[in-house]
Amino acid sequence: MKKILNLSVILLAVGLMVSLTGCPPDGGEGDDDADNIKWTNDANATLTVSNNTSKDMVIFQGQTPTPSNIIGGVRGLSTREFNISDYVDDFNLGGYMILRGVSLDEYNRNKANLSQARIEYSAMATYGQGKKFRTEISPNYMGDYAYRVTNLGRIGIELRKDSPEGEKIGYLPSLASNSLFYADTTSGFAIYPVYVYFSRSTAQVTTLRPTSHFDTVTVSPRPATGSEIQVYTFPNDPNVTWESIRGTLSSPVAYVTVSNNVPNQSGRVTISGTNRLHSQNNYDTIGAGEILTYEITSTNEGAQRDLVLQFYNGALNLPVRIDGAMPVLKNGFDYQVSVTGSGSTADGYTVTITESSEARDLSDDIMSL
Repeated sequence: MKKILNLSVILLAVGLMVSLTGCPPDGGEGDDDADNIKWTNDANATLTVSNNTSKDMVIFQGQTPTPSNIIGGVRGLSTREFNISDYVDDFNLGGYMILRGVSLDEYNRNKANLSQARIEYSAMATYGQGKKFRTEISPNYMGDYAYRVTNLGRIGIELRKDSPEGEKIGYLPSLASNSLFYADTTSGFAIYPVYVYFSRSTAQVTTLRPTSHFDTVTVSPRPATGSEIQVYTFPNDPNVTWESIRGTLSSPVAYVTVSNNVPNQSGRVTISGTNRLHSQNNYDTIGAGEILTYEITSTNEGAQRDLVLQFYNGALNLPVRIDGAMPVLKNGFDYQVSVTGSGSTADGYTVTITESSEARDLSDDIMSL
């Protein structure tokens, strides 16, 4: 009798474990269909979102979260790949989308009215046939402190920390008003408004900055639940109009597009072999067969840049040269770099670079905005 009793207890425990593990909670692993939120990777993905926070995040496309524009979820401290071709009509041509992120807890609290949900992640992602984009959710910009930002311009703004080349901390579409951004401390920091323009006619992303109007500001995060939240506006001169702004816009970078034709090897694009660059779509390596564009800070007159392509984890360094000299890169110009070859020495490789005949002309596009 004692043995039968023990067996019954074991079977009861096993049954309890199965019932607990076999029915995950709403939105949990294995329950991709709950509330139209999918948590697993898509096939043929072109968008990668790395969630560096401990929160499960629900990702939306568009300025305002709604049930109809959920593209999926990313678990805390994990990476998720999205196939966004079904969410846009011009995937083959290419374009961009606004991404917004809301924690799963916040989503569940505000299902009845998602416009009230706290948006803790925002970014602009490009897409297109054969094009990939990577973005990260940082814990530094999710917390109990906040500030508001308004964009008076007709081009979207990437807010970058400490410099125009700094960490991307958020995205504001054109004419966005009083958008709330978060921080994990009250420590102030500088934000630089970098205007990012996507031309549908050329499928090119152009980073813009003005010569005088769009200056940086230092923000002071304050308790998100209090009445002391600071408000900032770009441009920071209240007398500036869009008509005066658009005539001052210029490109702060040269656009270097690299084609990696080295078989079976990913590489890195660097300055002097030490400063590793991230591509426009936020990749730190360029895979075999990939073509990626890099923004490299220069001057309107042009400055020499020591471009070096690295392979085999830095064991092979291939300098980009024109007649043996470092190339002179000019802001606004396009440069095409191609690398081919194989082997363990630089002699087995050929690196070429060409310059466009003129700088990108955005006047017609910008003036029509």
